[in-house]
Amino acid sequence: MNGELSFQFDHVHIFCTDLSATERWFVEGLGAEMVARGDSLGTPSAKLRLAGMEFLLRVARPGEQLQVVPSPRYGEDHLGLRVPDVDAAIVELRSRGVTIEMEPKDMGPDLRVAFVRGPDNLRMEILQRKGSQA
Repeated sequence: MNGELSFQFDHVHIFCTDLSATERWFVEGLGAEMVARGDSLGTPSAKLRLAGMEFLLRVARPGEQLQVVPSPRYGEDHLGLRVPDVDAAIVELRSRGVTIEMEPKDMGPDLRVAFVRGPDNLRMEILQRKGSQA
């Protein structure tokens, strides 16, 4: 195949040990919108929307051996969510009971980041881009 590829982002799929707890973390903690609850081949699932992205959640299907793995590791590590003020966002997230893994920190003159942790070691970077990259 030598032609151009035309991709559009569609979703992030997250397997979780406790669907209700993960839904709550996204909806109550991060402010995600619950789009739908249903099933994925007979397994409870949910579709959420946050920052213009769809997040699909589901628990393990019978016979699946999913594992919670520590971070850092090779492969996916975290998702990044940009905010206008990372310090204010962390104050709000903390008030909602979200676990703050790393307090806001400057990573250079134009970038300030913090990390939060959710169920099953799900990590989210909360970041603020300053200056011309905002």
